[in-house]
Amino acid sequence: MTDTTTSTVTDEFVMLDPNEVIVESNVRTEDKTFLTKDFIDTIRTEGVLTPVLCRRSEDGTVHVRAGQRRTLAAREAGVLLPARIVSGDDTTADRIVQQIIENDQREALSNADRAAAWQQLALEGMTPTKIAKRTGRKANEVKVGLQVAESAVAVETITKHAITLDQAAVLIEFEDDAEVHARLVAQAENNPAGFDHAVQRVRDDRARKAEAEAKRAEVAAAGWTVIERPYAWGEDGYNDWVSISGLVDADGQKITPEAVSDVESREAVVWENYGGVQVAYLIPKKIARERKYRDQYANPATSGPMTDEQKAERKALIENRKQWISAEAVRREWLAAFLASKTLPKDALQFVAEGLTGNRYSVGSALREGNTIAADLLGVEGATRSDYFQPSPLDGWAAKHPTKALHAAVAVVIGGYEEATNKDTWRNPSSSDAEYLTRLTTWGYVLSDVEQIVIDTIERRAAERAQDESDALAHADDHEPLPEDDADEFGDNYDDDPDSDEPDAA
Repeated sequence: MTDTTTSTVTDEFVMLDPNEVIVESNVRTEDKTFLTKDFIDTIRTEGVLTPVLCRRSEDGTVHVRAGQRRTLAAREAGVLLPARIVSGDDTTADRIVQQIIENDQREALSNADRAAAWQQLALEGMTPTKIAKRTGRKANEVKVGLQVAESAVAVETITKHAITLDQAAVLIEFEDDAEVHARLVAQAENNPAGFDHAVQRVRDDRARKAEAEAKRAEVAAAGWTVIERPYAWGEDGYNDWVSISGLVDADGQKITPEAVSDVESREAVVWENYGGVQVAYLIPKKIARERKYRDQYANPATSGPMTDEQKAERKALIENRKQWISAEAVRREWLAAFLASKTLPKDALQFVAEGLTGNRYSVGSALREGNTIAADLLGVEGATRSDYFQPSPLDGWAAKHPTKALHAAVAVVIGGYEEATNKDTWRNPSSSDAEYLTRLTTWGYVLSDVEQIVIDTIERRAAERAQDESDALAHADDHEPLPEDDADEFGDNYDDDPDSDEPDAA
């Protein structure tokens, strides 16, 4: 066996006893992940075929810098270890960089290993840009990895689950809620295409809850007793309280919270809605009658509790409106990134032409008001709505960015489509809405469930029209025309509208 205490040489190939070398800490985080029984058996049978990379310290001790897996397997198998011993700068950063590159070239590192290695390099004083340059990665990817490495929960998540560093970084935001965190992890693993939409919906729900809590505190400070929910039909208190919404006094003046601030017993319900936070202010019906308040919208014929079907429809309406608002945020973030790219798809010019000729009303309306959505998507800061006679935030943009003239045109058309959509677009979509969303999917955008409703609805309508036309043609010969003499007999008295309530002419 080669003596491991000989003097240092520049480049030396030797056979070593794997038990007599020092295995330096590796960028891989779990030995069990890569030191398998099959691998050890292969080493025992065939030996170590690829030499490990080592360095020799001043006291003659040999340290393994790259090849820890082979070294540990050689120990388990009881075979000699071929090694290349080189001299060089023995800095921790250089060692880690070499290990990252060597492992990536031989067997890709896991996300957890890579993030931990970048963290070690950062602790050695290397900037994310320098780490990226030395390891052949992108600077933004390194920054995300460093962010993940700072979170024990994020590291555990990427170790146990098949998710990306970007997804793990996003999940840090939800570490305070185990249920939400687990749900989003499952989304990332099972349906990664819908991950961004799921995250945005959670963010919006959280924002609404926070806004509602602040509103509850504000209402309570004003002297109202905040209750958790409205009184249900038939529940104690249902017939004792009335909301001031819609109430007017004897002079027809709307009743405001301030107008009943002198009522000693007052209650309020605060809840989150797709459009923000809403408040229902309640006062005793007895007080309302004494003050001769009346409901200006009362309609006895339609009063009463909602049916189960109506409740289900209402719940679906609210949920889909919430989803649309969340999807809109994700879509516009995607559009901004899309328009920031250097090149656009080959059909971008065709898209502009189709939008200007087939959707000119929406595009024109958006332009008249400054097309702030287009300005936002192009990164114009401080864009505000204007009218035809005021400067537009887009004025001069194309002149300042001559190489992105097509980007400007695409943004203007997209702004028109976006201005024409709202939280109820899914309920009664137009064909142009469906065509627009379909085009985005061909460019790489992933639709949310509520956006998919738009396309499905238009396709269903088209199928129904085609079926109606087919049925009409199939039954065209079922009705024989009136004989010429009979037609003349009816003359002007023939009622050509059988559904009309008007009597036939005498």
